[in-house]
This record gives sequence, C-alpha cells and structure tokens, in this order.
Amino acid sequence: MSGGTVLRRIVVDDTDPAIQYGPTGWYSADPVKLNAMGNFGPVYNTTSHGTSTSGSTLSFPFNGTSVSVFGTIAIATDASNATDPTWTCLVDEIPIENPNPTFKYAENNWLLCDQSKISPGSHTLTIQVQSKGQPFYLDNIMYTPLPDVRRESAVLEYTNVDPAVSFGSGWRGWGAQNITQVNGAQVALNFHGTSVSLRGYIPQELPHVPSSASYSIDGGPPVKFTLPGLPEQSVTQYNVIMLTTNTLTPTAHNLVITYEGSGTQTPLVAATFYVTNTSAPASAPAASTAASESSATPSSTTLKNGTPTAAIAGGTVGVLAALALIAGLVFWCHRRRRRSAENARRQSANPFMATTEAAAAASSAGATYTYSAVPGPAADPHTHAGTASHPHFASAYTSSQSEPASPFAAPSASSGSLPRPARAPGTYPHPYMHPASPLTEASSSAGGSHTQSPSAGSASEAHAPPGLPTPAPSEGYGSLGKHERERAASEALPPLVPLRARDVQRPAVVRHHQDSGVRLTPGASVASGLHIVELPPDYTAN
Repeated sequence: MSGGTVLRRIVVDDTDPAIQYGPTGWYSADPVKLNAMGNFGPVYNTTSHGTSTSGSTLSFPFNGTSVSVFGTIAIATDASNATDPTWTCLVDEIPIENPNPTFKYAENNWLLCDQSKISPGSHTLTIQVQSKGQPFYLDNIMYTPLPDVRRESAVLEYTNVDPAVSFGSGWRGWGAQNITQVNGAQVALNFHGTSVSLRGYIPQELPHVPSSASYSIDGGPPVKFTLPGLPEQSVTQYNVIMLTTNTLTPTAHNLVITYEGSGTQTPLVAATFYVTNTSAPASAPAASTAASESSATPSSTTLKNGTPTAAIAGGTVGVLAALALIAGLVFWCHRRRRRSAENARRQSANPFMATTEAAAAASSAGATYTYSAVPGPAADPHTHAGTASHPHFASAYTSSQSEPASPFAAPSASSGSLPRPARAPGTYPHPYMHPASPLTEASSSAGGSHTQSPSAGSASEAHAPPGLPTPAPSEGYGSLGKHERERAASEALPPLVPLRARDVQRPAVVRHHQDSGVRLTPGASVASGLHIVELPPDYTAN
C-alpha cells in the first residue's frame, strides 16, 4: 500500500484460466455436496476443484504483495493420528504459512495458505498435494495487486472499511462487520462494474425471525430481498450471500441498501462486497468520494500498469514547497540567533555600573537608591546580578531616578570588581567598622591584615562607602603629639561594632559637643533619615 491508497484484493475463482493445474488428478467437485458441509457458507461462485492424487500440483502467477488460498477442508485421521490429505504452498519456491491444516471438521471457505506480506513484483504460487485417497479442494485465490493495475473481468473485494463504502445512522460494529437492527438504516457502495454481491452472516446471538431489506441502483426503484433468519437451536451461519444484483452496464454505479426489519428480527450484517467485471483500478484514494468513483472510466481492456502524470507533478510541487519552507525556517532561526548575539554584545558593556564620575555626581545631587528584591543568580560572588551574563535579571541596585546608575562608584579604574549582590546596598567587605571611625583597609600580601591610617581624609585610602563623609581630626588635639592624639581619639570612641546597612545609607551629620552631659536621642533627625555622629568635647592637657 502506498501513502493514501486503499488496495483491494482481487478474487480469482478456481475456474480462472490463470490457474494452471497439473496434467493429472484434478477434477470439478460437486458444489451441492460441498455446500452441505459445515456453517462457513457455500463455495465461491458454486465451483471448486479437487484432487485425491498424490503429487498433484497447480501454479498461479501474480503481480502483487500478498496471497491467500481458500478451499474446503475435509481431512481424515488414521490410527496413527496422521492426517490426509496434506499440502504445501510455496511462493517463488519458498514455503508459506498453512494456518490450520488439521482442523477436524469439514468447512468451506477455509484459509488453506496465507502470505500477508510479499515484496512488490511478479511472483508464482505453487501448491503441492499429497493424498492417500482423501480429496483436497481449491475454491479461490485472493491476492493484493500493485497500485494502478487494471484487469478486465476481475472481481474486487470491497471490505466494510473501504472508502467507497459508507454507512448511515443506525449501524454499529460487530467484529469485522457492521450490523443494524434499525428500520431505515442504509449503507451505500460506489463501484464500477457489471454486478455486485454482499456477503455477511446471520448471528445466533440475535433474534432469528426473518426480516427484509431492499436495494436500489443509481436511484432506481427498490428491489426487495429476504434475510432468512435461523432455525431455533442452530449456530451462526457465515459467508451468507445477502444479495446479488442483476447484470449492469459496465460503468460507474451507486448501490444503496436499506434495512426494513426491526430490533425483534434478524439483523442485516454487511461484511464484504464483491464487484464483478470492473475495468477500474484495483486501488483507490483513501479520500475517494461518490463523485470521484462515478467519474472513473475504463482506459484499457487488458492488464497493465501506469503512472499518472498528475500524481508525479503534484508530488514534485509538494517536495519543492517543503524545501522552501525548510529554507525559510533556517534563515529565520539564523537571523534571530544573530540578533540575540548582537544584543548580548551591547549588554556586555555593563549598563548597570556607573563610572566614578557619574556616581559622584549622583551623590552630590542627593540621589536616593532603593534595594530591589530581584535575586542575583551569580555563581561568582564578585559578579553583579545585572551583568550581561544574566540579561533577564535587572541590577540588584536600582535608582529612583530615571537614569539607572550604581549607587557605588567603581573601587578603582583598573579593579573591575563589582559589588556582591548578596549584600545590602551600603555594606562593605571590612568586617567591623565604627560609624565615625576613620579606618582604612589595606590588605597585605601576607594575610590581608588591616591597619589604621592617620590620613582619614584621603580618598585613595578611605574605604567607607560613597556618601558617608569621613570626619577630619578634631582641632582640640593640636597641642598633643601625633601618637598622643591617636591614642586619645581611640580611647574616646566606643568599641567597634559591626557595620549596619541602615547606618551607612543615611547621610551623616557630625555634632562636636563643647560640654559633657546626657545626650538625648535626636528623634527628628533620625526620622528625617540623618545619621548623627557624636564627637566628645575637646580637653586640654594639664
């Protein structure tokens, strides 16, 4: 089967001249005797070939992809449990499956041999029979042809799932068939040929009372036929011929069957339609309709293969369209990737980090900054959350002004290190710092020890964050020596405490007291966001 094509099997009767019987042993069997056997229905087309001679053979050439052999099974078993007859089926001299050659009950329409998949091409079926007196019967051969095969006088099998078969309302699935007990339910078949027959069966599970149905050809007057039902205590009858039409003109036709019974009567079962004398292809598009079926016309009276030009042209156009679509998608993806790379390069300039001059300008203008809750997923603790490596995260430090500038100036022009986003704004790496202490940080190569520098006002050495002024030494210490002034200032300060972010963020105001006494908390100043730095009075040496 090719894409979108339904292949219909061709039924070859035992009397077809394409079947070549061996010179001896074969004869025409009595159909009346055979039809009395079992419940699998009558032999096909009321004919059958038999042989009781060992070594009898037959051959059948075909061009297709599957083959099945049907006949009557009627074996005998001797005292040693050996069966008679036996047979072997071969395709191109290779044995194929014999599903159940020892079934002990006599039945017609039995599957004697089957090969469901064969490589496309020309093949030859051969049957070899061994018999001790019990006859072997051949009824018909069915095979799946290659697409576009045309054959005059062929019989095609239309199953209940064929696209040319359409069921109306009132039908339901019943195994491999469709069944109805609804009065007025219809099934239609579009076909090309001179005759059509419907095969079904009569189930013993449902009512046995006879019922009726009718069929109409091409909208003509209905023709009634009887559904005989079953005698009581009987078994299901299979392969029952429900109807056979009269001879028709060799053209396209439409058959409509209408059920006229009820739920208390024998149902109508539709299994397989056999269409005779068709010159239409043995294959059909899966989406075929009544219009396309009725428009089919014979183009040859002999078996031949053909390749439609329209199909080739359509396939070529489809391939070209698919290639154009793929090329467009590749171009679009490449362009989008290039734009993404350009955006990444523009972001690599780190627009979230201001220069030292910009930070100083913002600080002098009194700009305030707030902390953003956006996390900074940086594996490197020195990587800023707003760098180009994380374009979906904004800077952890956002400005209330329209132009985003970092609240902290770069530590130095050559450093390149950035504030750690894990810290709150205003913190600094030095572990401990008094809010008013003019401490500086000098990491030595030996171990990063920290020392105090007397040059508290030096911008190059002061490590307090920008915005927090470093107080100058008090004028009151002028009469003391250098070391005495440093010791006095150190003793006057309270112990070092951890630096807090809220202390550093507020602008600092230095109050130099002239006398001692209790100092009240300047609530208004605190409320206004100012950070008060208290300096004790100056004392003179005795």
